[in-house]
Amino acid sequence: MWNKWHTYALTSIIVLSGVYPRGNPQEVSAQQTEQPYEIARDESEVLKQQLNQMEESFAKQQEQLKQIAELATQQQEQIQILRNRIDTMNSQSTTQTEEIHSTLAKKEDVKQIVEDYLSTKEAREKMGLGMPGLTAEYTPNGEKYALGIKSPDGNFSLDFGAMMQFRCTYKDRDEDFNESDLIDINVRRARVYFGGNIYNKIINYYVAADADKFNFGLRDFYVYFTPFEELNAKIGYFVVPFNRQRMTSSSKLLLQDRSIASEEFDQDRDTGFDIYGKPFDGHIEYHAAVFQGAGEKFSGIDNTNNELMYVLSARYNPFGKYDCYDETDVKYSDKIKATIGAAVAFNAKDRDKKLMNTNTIVEVVDFGVKYRGFSWSNEYYMRTENPEDNGGSIDSNGFYTQAGYFVIAKKLEIAARYSMHDPNNDVSNDLQKEYDVGINYYFRAHRSKIQADIGHFVTNGEDEDKRENRIRLQYQIIF
Repeated sequence: MWNKWHTYALTSIIVLSGVYPRGNPQEVSAQQTEQPYEIARDESEVLKQQLNQMEESFAKQQEQLKQIAELATQQQEQIQILRNRIDTMNSQSTTQTEEIHSTLAKKEDVKQIVEDYLSTKEAREKMGLGMPGLTAEYTPNGEKYALGIKSPDGNFSLDFGAMMQFRCTYKDRDEDFNESDLIDINVRRARVYFGGNIYNKIINYYVAADADKFNFGLRDFYVYFTPFEELNAKIGYFVVPFNRQRMTSSSKLLLQDRSIASEEFDQDRDTGFDIYGKPFDGHIEYHAAVFQGAGEKFSGIDNTNNELMYVLSARYNPFGKYDCYDETDVKYSDKIKATIGAAVAFNAKDRDKKLMNTNTIVEVVDFGVKYRGFSWSNEYYMRTENPEDNGGSIDSNGFYTQAGYFVIAKKLEIAARYSMHDPNNDVSNDLQKEYDVGINYYFRAHRSKIQADIGHFVTNGEDEDKRENRIRLQYQIIF
């Protein structure tokens, strides 16, 4: 029985053993196989998501790169446009510069063309000349003339010009002259003049008429010969070549009138003959002249005392030619200019009056400087009168010093002057003094300018000095 039971038990154990390994291990194996599959599937999903994200990021980057490329293209186009504009501007600037240089280079050619046209019959007819063989000239920048005509060979010419000075004056006499104050508007100077050359280029003429303060009369009329700069001659009625300020045209004065000293000692105009010149390239200037000595008020009769007036003058310009007869430096000298001169007049006049039976000698020395808008002029006068009846001599003297400076070159100028006159050196308390300050504005040099000044005058007296104040405004035009 034990054997049957043992056999039965052993068989059961074997059966159970065979069944269990085929069942439970297979389940474990299935579980082990299914778990890696799930893991692989999860990793695939993650990788797919990463791939999608990378693809989306790459697409965005591609879009950004496309936008950057488009922006770069636009910037390149703008840069090219700017370069083209710069090249165009440079080309235009170069063209304009070339045109300017070309215009300047052809200036003389244009001038010649204009002159040639003005010499044609058509131009003369259009200008209303109607005279064969004459050429019209328009010279608005000349010293005096504005319009003229000349023959083609230059042997005949006629130039015209005019000057007017309109002045407003106020005088405060301070009751010292037993006269009331004065305010006046007048035409101080009104001149019409013409000149030119005849027969050839060395025989010249000049005629001027004035209507100063509406009193008409001839001012100048003379003929002058200019064969050489070193040797010239003048004959007729003109300003006596004595002192420099009197020889300066009234249109070129620093202040509106000449100094009281010049008015007292200068020799005005007269009828006579003058030999003059400027040798050594203008370093020297001289005059040797003889005059009737009767002055501007000469009646035309013969010389009453058979005594003529003789004038000698000499001038030295150390730095070359000096514009002696323009008191300003409106031309703005780049280099310093200077002049020193002296003159003597025998049988001279006294305030343009011929002194009968009196031997009169007048002398003057002067000095002037100009540089870059600055001008300084000085003159010192001496006079000795010796009556033939031995009544004793009378000595007198006087001087002036004045200066001007352009605070704005060639436009705005300030000026000042001091002048003194002693009528008789042997008499005390008879001095006359002048103080002036002024301002000038030049629209077109001396051809168009306005001047204003304030003057104070003192006349010494034995008991009391006489004083006068003066304010003036003047406009000058030359045409």
